[in-house]
Amino acid sequence: MENGQKTIFQLFSGEKHFIIPKYQRAYSWDEKQLQDFLEDTQNQRIDKDYFFGTILFQDRGMKDGFEHIEIVDGQQRITTLIIFMKVLLKALSSKDNNSKYSREIKRYIKDDNFYKLELIQLDNDFFKTYIIDDNPFNEKFFSTPSQKRLYFAKDYFEKQLNNTELNLLEEYKQKVEKTKLLTYSVTDTAEATLIFETTNDRGKALTNLEKTKSFLMHKVYLTKEKPLELLNSIHDRFSEIYRILEEIENNIDEDSVLQYHFIAHLNWGYSKKSKDYQKYVPKLKEKINKMMKSDNPEKAANFIDQYSRKLLETFRVVKEILNDENPHLRDLFILGRLSYFYPLMIKCYKYDKTKNKSNFYKTIKLLEIFSFKVYGIGSKPSNTGETKLYTIAKDFKGDFFELQNQLKRVIEEYISNKKFKSLLSSSNFYYDYYNPEIIYLFWKYENYLRTTEQPIAAEMSEKEFLSPNSRFKLTIEHIASQNPKVCTSKLELPEIDEEFEEEFLHCIGNLAFDPNSANASKGNNDIDIKNSKYFIKAPFKIQNELNDFIVNKKWTENSIKRRSDKIIEFAIDYWNPANIN
Repeated sequence: MENGQKTIFQLFSGEKHFIIPKYQRAYSWDEKQLQDFLEDTQNQRIDKDYFFGTILFQDRGMKDGFEHIEIVDGQQRITTLIIFMKVLLKALSSKDNNSKYSREIKRYIKDDNFYKLELIQLDNDFFKTYIIDDNPFNEKFFSTPSQKRLYFAKDYFEKQLNNTELNLLEEYKQKVEKTKLLTYSVTDTAEATLIFETTNDRGKALTNLEKTKSFLMHKVYLTKEKPLELLNSIHDRFSEIYRILEEIENNIDEDSVLQYHFIAHLNWGYSKKSKDYQKYVPKLKEKINKMMKSDNPEKAANFIDQYSRKLLETFRVVKEILNDENPHLRDLFILGRLSYFYPLMIKCYKYDKTKNKSNFYKTIKLLEIFSFKVYGIGSKPSNTGETKLYTIAKDFKGDFFELQNQLKRVIEEYISNKKFKSLLSSSNFYYDYYNPEIIYLFWKYENYLRTTEQPIAAEMSEKEFLSPNSRFKLTIEHIASQNPKVCTSKLELPEIDEEFEEEFLHCIGNLAFDPNSANASKGNNDIDIKNSKYFIKAPFKIQNELNDFIVNKKWTENSIKRRSDKIIEFAIDYWNPANIN
């Protein structure tokens, strides 16, 4: 393809087949970029030039009568343009019975059985079958997030264009075809790297991961006399990273993984005013630029080679962690607050060479204890332990015994067992904590009862615990009702005066969880009714056990005290870091 300025009409003239190389990321445009694309077309004046940007290509020669052209930079715009033209030409065909658009379809969309655009392997068949050929598709069966975005793009343009008048559709076609762009055909990966580093894509802003890839390749180009082999290796590594991202995208942000990798694997520093890990991209660039200025700039290329390899390994590890069903790991995900734990999780997974990852899972259990005790019951600020945990991750070299002792000391430093007991013993426990923290505690207590007290029962699963069904969603209820009239009229309890409310009503021993629908149906029934009608045959042992604390069908202050002691004793033992060996 000739370099220089041309219109989109000219770009698509002739027998061309555009290909998205495997090292490119999948389709990533969302509604914001689609809206910008459409508004640019709508606002463009027929009598004025509009510039589409610069597109980098690499010619791959003739095959099957077509000129095969890889899109080095601009694939998001070209893909969107073809989807837009597909929808536009279909809308024109349905409204303009006097015109045929077979030539335009052949030019922009599909030449007989030869498609004008080939996407990366994961999405290519989907693109041809459901976007271009309009076959019906069940939206439950997207294989990748990019397929969902491709389908959304087509649907978005259909909704915008199908109700547009014919004259406006014809105007859109004229505007698109006369839109200008600058094309540059590169000869090899090295030249593409040089140009890409100095161009800026119109549309979705580059992520830090994309900027890092571009920077690394540019520095390799500048450093090595024969850079092609390493450039191709970096391309291949990022190609796999992008494929992994398609699998994990909804679970973690790519730039977060990039930051976690920096924290876990690079030597960084911090002060009260500045923390290197908050400026992880500039710090990486600074490190590489410093190497390039040294007496041995080849060190920079060697570092980039090692860095890109380890970065791919980190993305592989993150994928494994996200797919891991280990219960301790799942607990950590349920609690959330993962950002301070991820660097250490990544490092531990890499260093644990045991067959069943036993060292990794012991560490995960300690992190779950940290999360629940320090952030949950301890109510420590969200940034508590940030630099400390990151430093532990950075310095960790594989000594799991010392690592686990470090974590135990840190947990004890923030929330000792004595402090933990004091917090659990609060007479205002119900109002002291975010409701999910209490439900999580009772979930673990429920499973403790199921596995230790007869009759032994299967544990409540994560799926059951986290049921999205509003009828089965667990809520916390008071055993002795908060309605003092109900509590005192039939139960012969001490009068629920100010002292009772302050000391017993909201403490841990007077609480249990229940499905939302059941809780609502019971309302403020007295404890005698709750016990006989609901709890003895209840699905939860946390309710069944109440019978053990009732004396003569009475729920008393002593009942609440004894049950509080039992729950607190369980919690102290279950979340005791000293028990992890």
